[in-house]
Amino acid sequence: MERLHCIFSVCVMCVVLASVQRTFAFPTGSPVSACSDLMPVHIDGELQKGASPYMIILNDTVYGSAAIRVSITAVGPATKEFLAFMLQARNEAGSPQGNFGDVPVASKAMTCYKDGDTLTHTAAYIRQSMEVTWFPPANNVGKIRITGSIALSKVKYWAVESAPVSGRGAQDASTIVRTASGSGTVSHLNSACLILLTVFTKLANRF
Repeated sequence: MERLHCIFSVCVMCVVLASVQRTFAFPTGSPVSACSDLMPVHIDGELQKGASPYMIILNDTVYGSAAIRVSITAVGPATKEFLAFMLQARNEAGSPQGNFGDVPVASKAMTCYKDGDTLTHTAAYIRQSMEVTWFPPANNVGKIRITGSIALSKVKYWAVESAPVSGRGAQDASTIVRTASGSGTVSHLNSACLILLTVFTKLANRF
């Protein structure tokens, strides 16, 4: 009997915790655990397929010392308002760049890896558009995009990404090396392996 009571108590606690998560996963903003992929972490959310009904527009195509205005707008034939979001500016190596300021109502610049590098909501505030200021890095770290997710509701959200902005001047050598030693090296190795596999296959067929 005591064991059954214990099991029942655990089940009740699980239900309560699940209810708390469903209630508070949305209104208070994105948690730090979502910093890596910028996607909602609550259990009932589902990434929507197809084109996003939201557009991210930057007021410049080149970044340098000046701040850049970022506009997020609901677009399309069936315009959808949004309630939640989590956005970062990332270079092609996937590293967060710069920080956000002049944030709109019911939002904040939170810290994932660097001070104020991530923009998220602070309440379930209905809106069709918003503007925020992004302060880019001082040096050229390659192309940067504003990327992340925007949610229509607790169960529907889309992955979003802006067009890239390029840095002024010569690109930082460290970012060039990082990119080349990553995907570029892997690509060359894959090509070499494919060639060797073809040669060995032909030799095997001869015997």
